[in-house]
Amino acid sequence: ATPERADGNDILGWFDHATTAEIRLPSAISRRLLCPFQYFGVSDPVDLSGVTWEHGGYRHDELSDAYTGNDIRALLVLDEFRRIVLDPLSSRTIGFCVNVAHSEFMAEFFNRHGIPAIALSANTPSDERRSAKQKLVQRKINVIFVVDLYNEGVDIPEIDTVLFLRPTESLTVYLQQLGRGLR
Repeated sequence: ATPERADGNDILGWFDHATTAEIRLPSAISRRLLCPFQYFGVSDPVDLSGVTWEHGGYRHDELSDAYTGNDIRALLVLDEFRRIVLDPLSSRTIGFCVNVAHSEFMAEFFNRHGIPAIALSANTPSDERRSAKQKLVQRKINVIFVVDLYNEGVDIPEIDTVLFLRPTESLTVYLQQLGRGLR
């Protein structure tokens, strides 16, 4: 379980307040419980200085306006994806987006440029989400762009690439998302 929970819930209550084991990311990698990874940072050309910062984060509607429909940024993401991922058409990638509109835009953009992709959200029917997971594993699609899904509680060991396509203010959420690619 995630040790530093943003929701403030005490998960230890479910386990009689007993901790059976504790291991942090570097130790889990060195013990080969998680796979080692390469992290590539790409400079984002979008100026977020005009996006409102409130309650410890950017306003999602304004952030979405800055990213959704932004072909220049989407092309940068696609170009870097093609440059860094050795074989994009055999990758199994999760892209974390701002909201549904952003995830749908990114999926449509990747599809238009020859990389099979879909968008999923909490509003997507569960049978379609299960089907998407299987399609990714079988490489019928290469990218699933998600919003408020796959942060936690899902394991797809075949995932080999994670795209962070939005700012993440929470270290916990960041580590959860990174963890999708470390299984």
